[in-house]
Amino acid sequence: MSQVGIKDQQIKEIHILLSNYSQTKIMISTFSLTTFFAVLFFSFSDGSTITTSNIIQETCKRSADSTPNLSYNFCVASLESDDRSRCADLHKLGLIAMDLMRHNITSTRRDIRKLLRNKKLDQFVKARLDDCLELYSDAVPILKEAKRCYKEKKYVDANVKVSSVMEAPSTCEDGFRDKEGLVSPLTEKNKNVFRLAALTLSIINMNTHLQ
Repeated sequence: MSQVGIKDQQIKEIHILLSNYSQTKIMISTFSLTTFFAVLFFSFSDGSTITTSNIIQETCKRSADSTPNLSYNFCVASLESDDRSRCADLHKLGLIAMDLMRHNITSTRRDIRKLLRNKKLDQFVKARLDDCLELYSDAVPILKEAKRCYKEKKYVDANVKVSSVMEAPSTCEDGFRDKEGLVSPLTEKNKNVFRLAALTLSIINMNTHLQ
């Protein structure tokens, strides 16, 4: 066989190989894509979906299981205290949790101002209360911004801002521990704001995973 004939035969064989490779590649790609969507489907169809009928209970169970210092009963009682929760979806529960935070922050600021009216207040306690008032006052606009981000489904930004607000009650409470034997007059208030912030963060994270 001439060299020209050999080259023609080689070219034909190469074309056949390329054709077979292309078909195989298409089959592999199709299988991979099908497998991907199957995995994606089963990832969201494993029976863990939060339904409307049990949304508060299921949300609180998940939150309590994954969040230290947050009890199931506190979560349920907090969310059910707002009538809007009766027909809320997961996203709306996050807004409710933020509104509960805002209410508790406002209430705590009001209580701090009342305590500061006491003329006989110990100077160390007064200084700590002044610090707490500043912390909670700074938290108000940050929480407002967090709510705006959450409404726009910018969950990462909302998470960062709520985490920042969460520092207010813990920093406030820690300030009273600097003096041995001193009991904070804001322990319960700080605890409630902290737990509501933890609940809010938990719901934000749940919404993040649904995106």
